[in-house]
Amino acid sequence: MMKESVFYGEVTNVRDVALEISIPLDQEGFIEMECDFCKNRFMIHQDVYECDDNINFFCPICGLPNKINTFFVPEILEKAQQMAVNYMLDELDQTLEKSIKQINKSGLIKMSIKKPKREVEKKLYTPFISYSKCVKRCCSIDVKITNIDIETGTYCPICGRME
Repeated sequence: MMKESVFYGEVTNVRDVALEISIPLDQEGFIEMECDFCKNRFMIHQDVYECDDNINFFCPICGLPNKINTFFVPEILEKAQQMAVNYMLDELDQTLEKSIKQINKSGLIKMSIKKPKREVEKKLYTPFISYSKCVKRCCSIDVKITNIDIETGTYCPICGRME
């Protein structure tokens, strides 16, 4: 049984819209993430991710800091982009349909609209890489990383210390 965590993205333009994505968690409540710099994947616990005190994270593998929202795996970013495109197309369709109805009421010209195909939103994956739990005593958290990364040494995602 897989748990899910919810991520909210906001699009701000004419009006605010919240798009909701369920991010897959493993059995223990860990979220798979990917460093924007080294492209290595690791997992942190949902509670650590959702803690408001954590604005930046350090990559446990390369140690470089970045904003927390830059660590999403590409699959999640692709899904968010798909959802945003489909939302935009729906909004355009509604707006154009209203305009076309008004134009058609005049009786001078007749217009119709051919709706573009929507992208089928892909289901999100289940993390497939084999991770091992690594305890970071400095901040009392667990991180899941690959065995080879454990052997080379890892950084704490919260304080950046090498252990």
